[in-house]
Amino acid sequence: MTGAAWLAILVAVVAAPVDWWAVARERLETEYVAKPLVLVALIAAAAALTPGDAAVRTAVVVGLTLGLIGDVLLMLDRFIPGAAAFLLGHLAYLVAFLLVPQKGPFLFAGAIVIGILLGLVARPVVAGARQRSTTLTVVIVAYLIVLGAVVVFGFGTGNPWLMAGVLLFAVSDALLAYGRFVGSAPGGRVAVHVTYHLAQLLIVLSLPTLV
Repeated sequence: MTGAAWLAILVAVVAAPVDWWAVARERLETEYVAKPLVLVALIAAAAALTPGDAAVRTAVVVGLTLGLIGDVLLMLDRFIPGAAAFLLGHLAYLVAFLLVPQKGPFLFAGAIVIGILLGLVARPVVAGARQRSTTLTVVIVAYLIVLGAVVVFGFGTGNPWLMAGVLLFAVSDALLAYGRFVGSAPGGRVAVHVTYHLAQLLIVLSLPTLV
């Protein structure tokens, strides 16, 4: 890690709890600054660190940038464009993970983990999306498929930082989707933001050891 990378991570670590507090207190003006600031700082950290593989870092930076775009769109209540941005971001992460040698037992573990998670939330979420529109349903189904691949191949790297990161990302997405299409999710929006920010941080921290 370089000094610049650590400084950027520090900014993210400070901004994230501010965002969580703003969400809990419904301080939208603070949330609209703190939430994107976390991703801006993590993008800067990823760009500044010494990666295990430069191509992996490039793909992760693309994924983070699309996550930032998705954050802004969701804050503006543009759900379908926001979900599409995150879908593309997950595809960028998938490219990054596939550049790393995969380990069979960890792939199997990832498949079990995502199978359990999707088994809990996929059916009610898709049913809720179907009540809204066909376009939304297609986006949600595509998102779940790509998210599943991200978890499986993230686990497949065998990197503990990354495994924890993709698991938290899946939990965050599941909570967000459940809260939007089914009913109240455990922890509400605060839990979504906490798991999301920790996931992105862990993905960035995995970069120096992803080879």
